[in-house]
Amino acid sequence: MKFNLPLIAVIVVLFCATSAKAQLLGNNERYSQYVSHINVGLEGLYAQNPGHEIYKGGVGFSIKYQYDVTQNLGVTGGTGYYVLPTVNKNSNPFPRPDFKMIPLRLGAKAYFLPEAYFGGELGVAYVDPYVNQASQSHFAKLLAPSIGYETNHLDVSFRYENVNHNGDYVSFMTLRAAYIFNF
Repeated sequence: MKFNLPLIAVIVVLFCATSAKAQLLGNNERYSQYVSHINVGLEGLYAQNPGHEIYKGGVGFSIKYQYDVTQNLGVTGGTGYYVLPTVNKNSNPFPRPDFKMIPLRLGAKAYFLPEAYFGGELGVAYVDPYVNQASQSHFAKLLAPSIGYETNHLDVSFRYENVNHNGDYVSFMTLRAAYIFNF
């Protein structure tokens, strides 16, 4: 009897663990019914070093397309328009213009729970004014890791974005809320 009790306990724990995993990774409506998604979102931006003395909080609008390759992996592509206004524009004798950006990104979302994901995007951006004043190029590279939560019709994510050209960069944190259109 002493030998059977631990064996029964191990079997019960294994059964409960496999049942919990089936509930967690089972038939999620978003994965089983839809493969492609377009989401449209509004974004709040907060400038990070070195730009937090130059720019204050900004706003943005974005649109993303997502194709689910597997249940746990989606490939994304998107664009948008972002504005970071300049701090103390009127009191500065040499004011810097507002930072405006139109990105073009490709990336992926890896779901670690049915609705929670880690994301990453790489791309290029048209930036006005120049990120690097010496080169006077309006184009810059961007890198944007994120973490988010997604349901069938809502995507909320938190992202760090770095816009870089020849070593000069502007970085900001973004909170994004988007509505998802499934098809």
